[in-house]
Amino acid sequence: MNILVVGSGAMGSLFAGKLATQNVSVTMYNRPNEHTEQIKEKGLTLIEKNGERTHVSFPVITDPDELSNNYDLVIILVKSFATKNVLTTIRPVIHQDTIVLTLQNGLGNFENIQAFVPIDNICIGTTGSGAGIVANGVIEQRAFGKTHIGKNIIGKEKIKKLVSLLSSSGLETEMVDNIQSIIWSKLMINLAYNGITAITRLKNGDAVASSEGKQLMEQLVKEGMKVAEAEKVELLYEDPIKECIRIGYEDISANKSSMLTDILLERKTEIEQINGAIVHLGKKHGIPIPYNETITRLVKMIEESYEKRMTTAT
Repeated sequence: MNILVVGSGAMGSLFAGKLATQNVSVTMYNRPNEHTEQIKEKGLTLIEKNGERTHVSFPVITDPDELSNNYDLVIILVKSFATKNVLTTIRPVIHQDTIVLTLQNGLGNFENIQAFVPIDNICIGTTGSGAGIVANGVIEQRAFGKTHIGKNIIGKEKIKKLVSLLSSSGLETEMVDNIQSIIWSKLMINLAYNGITAITRLKNGDAVASSEGKQLMEQLVKEGMKVAEAEKVELLYEDPIKECIRIGYEDISANKSSMLTDILLERKTEIEQINGAIVHLGKKHGIPIPYNETITRLVKMIEESYEKRMTTAT
């Protein structure tokens, strides 16, 4: 199998690195930066759950003209707001048999990809894995949840092979019938943690440790549940609020959310695709969404004022 991983952030690096330990061809595509240059020159180091380090090497391409046209699978792991631009760039290398898989956060990823790829070639999924870049060329896996991929009729056998491949690499993966339930259930977790941690600059576990944090998360998830019901999406968890808090304690406690990382690096976040998406759908259904709207506005306020940020008391 010939795989192209699009995106060199923590998650793109995690998936490329894990897959590169298997008997497949893996290539990473991203615009040039210090992290990609380090991987190009010296390979990628993965810090595993037990602290052991795995070193892997694979091609890193930063010039789209150097991409081949024989990829069996393209995994999209860029930020959601960058999807259209990156697919415009790589569209010439996606052929009629290429499966395009999105494992991105938030809502609207399928619709973004559909503008570039035939519907039968698109697979959507979500992952409970998490990672952080600790140095250029070095990532640490910090969350270990399952990856779920929705069934794709045309490429069903290919997807089964991918599920097996990812699981063999150490990323436990399942193929599921109702992927929307998985995506929306993951969205509840993102609603609970991404915005709050970005604003407070706390790791996930620290954000849920206080009673104030728990109460705020409860309101954010409650609003998400109301919108999910209006959209006729059935969530996986009997008690989504309780499950979000449990996950914060047990599964993703040590992880910095991707949105917190973006804020620390003064980058654009996915707030519009996460909390902002709930605000948009709430308006569509006439449901008040005050908590998610406030979080969305606060994160956007931070994004728009990086150069004015105070770092000292004087």
